[in-house]
Amino acid sequence: DYCHEEMNVSKPEVVRNIHAQYIEAGADIIQTNTYGANAIKLARYGLEERVQELNEAAVKLAKEAATGHDVFVVGTIGGIRGIRGTDLTLTEIIDAIVQQAKVLIENDVDGILLETFYDYEEVQAAVQAVRTLTDKPIIAQVSMHEPGILQGGIPFDEALTQLEALGADIVGANCRLGPFHTIQAFEKANL
Repeated sequence: DYCHEEMNVSKPEVVRNIHAQYIEAGADIIQTNTYGANAIKLARYGLEERVQELNEAAVKLAKEAATGHDVFVVGTIGGIRGIRGTDLTLTEIIDAIVQQAKVLIENDVDGILLETFYDYEEVQAAVQAVRTLTDKPIIAQVSMHEPGILQGGIPFDEALTQLEALGADIVGANCRLGPFHTIQAFEKANL
């Protein structure tokens, strides 16, 4: 098992090159290599004390790749409660998300991407917490348990509407179900 976020320091040229390839392919938004760069996820690798270092390096690499291009850099924060859940309290989780978000914001990302949140309570709290830190755009992406339904039974369209009301500027879905079921969920959504 390897920590991809640690590559921001150990193999910066690899990360910078990936960003450059996305830009070359036409991306006008790239995301930092920080999906799991919070203290909770980094603890798996004994890297929990390196949140600031790894997030700062990630923003620097993305911005270097974006220089000279009309490209936005969003700071990525991944969900912590996965499909199997966790014993951590919501407060512990949000503290880790806030710690990471502060580093990303202090390093002047163009927005925050909260992605692959299986747990609706977690993404709601994350949007609210991050909104208190910045006026920059927040993108919130949930992962559905089944087409049109989030883990815990919350309807997809209801979740997106609520996240927007809590301060997310852009809402959507990613991962787990794939394009067919995601499109199906959007077509059936009452948005």
